[in-house]
Amino acid sequence: MTSTHKAWRLHAHNDLRFEDVPTPKPAPDGVVVRIEAGMVLSYTNKLLSGALPYSLPPMPFVPGTNAIARVVTTGENVTHVRSGDRVFLSPHLRGDVPDRDPPQILIGLTATVTTPEAFALQARWRDGVFAEIAHWPAACATPLTNLDDKPATELIGLAKLIVPFGGLQRSGLRGGQTIIVNGATGYFGSGGVMLAVAMGAGRVVAVGRKQAALEQLRDAFGPRVIPAVVSGDASADLQTIRRAAGGSTDVALDLLGAAKSTSTTLSCLRALKRGGRMVLMGSAEVPLELSFREMLANDWEVVGQFMYDRTAPGQLAALAAEGVLDLRKINVATFALADFRRAVDAAAMMQSLDLTAVVP
Repeated sequence: MTSTHKAWRLHAHNDLRFEDVPTPKPAPDGVVVRIEAGMVLSYTNKLLSGALPYSLPPMPFVPGTNAIARVVTTGENVTHVRSGDRVFLSPHLRGDVPDRDPPQILIGLTATVTTPEAFALQARWRDGVFAEIAHWPAACATPLTNLDDKPATELIGLAKLIVPFGGLQRSGLRGGQTIIVNGATGYFGSGGVMLAVAMGAGRVVAVGRKQAALEQLRDAFGPRVIPAVVSGDASADLQTIRRAAGGSTDVALDLLGAAKSTSTTLSCLRALKRGGRMVLMGSAEVPLELSFREMLANDWEVVGQFMYDRTAPGQLAALAAEGVLDLRKINVATFALADFRRAVDAAAMMQSLDLTAVVP
């Protein structure tokens, strides 16, 4: 391992530099890895410009969240991975303290709560994956067992799927059930449809406004995917969703991003059967106005889910290793690390099953 490596570092908003940086030795609880493929989020351009109100790590730092990597060396306290292992890097780090609400950060992106403990965690693990080498907390490096024969540009699909996988696990989806995925043509929503089919849903109601994109999902994942084209007319949308579901629905996963209205979310909620559960993982610029009377009369559950359980990456990887999940369905566009700026522009244009990755 060389003493320096190439990395993109953000020194200030709109001041991104490709430079040589010292290659670290691993902390006792860390791993040093060589990046094989790193995922570029669709809003990376807004992150770099400061348009998003995120609590960024101390600058300069290396942006970038999820990656496929190969372990170079491990810290003395690390036992679950070793040099040479292929791993999935997750950015979701929780403080290792006996607290009901430990500090959390997304490495290379943001502190999720603005507390001194979270900022301390972020200062220690500030650098992300847009580099040749990364130093990562071992707790967020999951071995990719039985997946060494797959190219990194295929395995990076796990990074698109891990967020909706956390939502589907929280939904309690069971084999044969009907699920609604709202925002189905979005970056994470399309992954939610793909996963729901792989996890045995009997019917996946794919809700969105773009008919052609919804039909592409049905073509990709089969007749269990039922498109439901909505317009924002709450009453009409409810009937559309119920027709697609063949009646009422067991669970729903909402993955709308920066929605200007929650009308469709409410229509999806009202399509649930008595005792149904809706998991919210998206975002909206307006409140979700729930009726006490409707909620009580229908025994509905509405739950928020941030990211995923720490064991989720290994469980998701197992679906791919067993052939239940075909990652080749994801359209991966790759760019060399030096072409990162072009990758950022491409990521901003992604639709549905697209994924943008940098490959050092």
